[in-house]
Amino acid sequence: MNRRRDLAAAGVAIIVIVSIGALVIAAVLDAQHAGRRRLGQLQVAQIQQLARSMDTRVNQAYDGFQGLVSGHYHATLRDPADAARLHQLQALNPKATTGYLIVDRNGTIVNGTLLRDPNLIGTKLSRPGLEQVLQGKPAFLDVASGATTALPTIALGYPLKTKAGVPYGAFLAEVEVSPTAQFNQEVAPLAGKQHAEFAFIDRAGNVIASNQANSIGHPLNQPVGKSGYGLFRTHGEVAVVEPVASAGWRAVFFQPRKNFEGSLTSPLRSALVYIALLTILVAGLAAGLLLRRLSRAREEQRRLNQISVEREEFISIVSHELRTPVSGLLGFLQTTLDHWDDLEGPERRRAVSRAWANASRLYSLSRDVLDSSSLETGHLTYHREVIDLGEVVSTTATAARELAPERTIVLDGPDEPVWIDGDPDRLQQVLNNLLDNAVKSSPPDGPIEIRLSSEGSAARLSVHDSGPGLSPDDLDRAFDKFVRGRGRRTVGTGLGLFISRQIVEAHGGTITGDNAPGGGAVFTVEFPMAPAPARPVGS
Repeated sequence: MNRRRDLAAAGVAIIVIVSIGALVIAAVLDAQHAGRRRLGQLQVAQIQQLARSMDTRVNQAYDGFQGLVSGHYHATLRDPADAARLHQLQALNPKATTGYLIVDRNGTIVNGTLLRDPNLIGTKLSRPGLEQVLQGKPAFLDVASGATTALPTIALGYPLKTKAGVPYGAFLAEVEVSPTAQFNQEVAPLAGKQHAEFAFIDRAGNVIASNQANSIGHPLNQPVGKSGYGLFRTHGEVAVVEPVASAGWRAVFFQPRKNFEGSLTSPLRSALVYIALLTILVAGLAAGLLLRRLSRAREEQRRLNQISVEREEFISIVSHELRTPVSGLLGFLQTTLDHWDDLEGPERRRAVSRAWANASRLYSLSRDVLDSSSLETGHLTYHREVIDLGEVVSTTATAARELAPERTIVLDGPDEPVWIDGDPDRLQQVLNNLLDNAVKSSPPDGPIEIRLSSEGSAARLSVHDSGPGLSPDDLDRAFDKFVRGRGRRTVGTGLGLFISRQIVEAHGGTITGDNAPGGGAVFTVEFPMAPAPARPVGS
């Protein structure tokens, strides 16, 4: 009886242990399945966000080219006016390695810049997708041999239309496809680590940008179907494919399943090997690892979403801010060229001065964007010398009056030189930013006052606007990156005051913002003064 009872107890114990083990394994398997599904959903959401961000950039590129191209080109063979406009556009980016093309309604190259062979003019351009552009629809053309570089390129094609909307040619802007291209340098870090691959591919499956340098410009060496989007698990890998509809591209992500799922499979193996002794412990470990992985994935998604929002906002800001000086520059130059013989000397000078002022504004905007990147890497350069700060201030104020002739800009400074040790170009950049900020914050008829004085061993420069002043939040965050707007209009890149502070502090000075007693805001910069040079400046 006792033996039978012991056997029964042992049997019950075995059944209980096996049941517990089965329940633990079932729980682990269910948790692992849910975790794999959730990780897949998070990865899909991340790639969808990147694809949407790229789709926004593509549409903004179409919008930007609409104002730049429409009605400005004749699309006839070697048209001198077209050539001049193309070279003006090329000159805006002197370091560019690719150029622009004009083709007529038959696809024949009639004008271009940076052509790798001048004999290409007059020949028919053969690129996939060009026919769509010639029929009146803007598009990004697939990877193909470039006309302006020996490297593979993609091209933004924009149709040229008559006022009645009839296409008569196309404007093409080629962009090189290579590991060193700016676009690829933006895309490469997005893949992360652990043998992951992220790429944008064109309609034909060619890689436009990727963290795998050897695949760029070639057909994607991965099993991606011609249709279908979302998450796929094939051949030991996890793949995510999402469309960039406006360009006809696809965003693709690959990662070995063992790296993608990471530690989610380890608890299962441990549970199967140590089922008798460690079932409950392994289940707890699996749950902890799963929660930790999911927490990291959620945090990564939040970070990518924030980066995407900031990138889209910054792209939108810069696109808007660049459009105004570009339009003004082209408008004044076009008017001057069209009416050159009818204009008197002073009128020509006035038109060219306004064009120069807009070009200066465009240069300042682009320099702010580039300087912001240089500041983050610590590569912003200075060329310092002993200079008269009063001369820098006077030159900058004159340029500001040219840019905004309707404004009253008053300069109050000493008759004697104010010597400091500094970089004149960088100091002019600081004052330009302060004046630009004051113009945007003041009403159209409001004066702007610039004061320069020397007090003891310090040179003090202040810019006083006639706007509403600084709010408490502005006082705290005025010099932070991407902070914009405190007056009548929320415009600008939000980089001017941020860069100005870095430049001033690099010169050993200080910059502050406050509300003036009589109204308006006043920004004050102080620099340590330097001894007068032994020889006159410029001798």
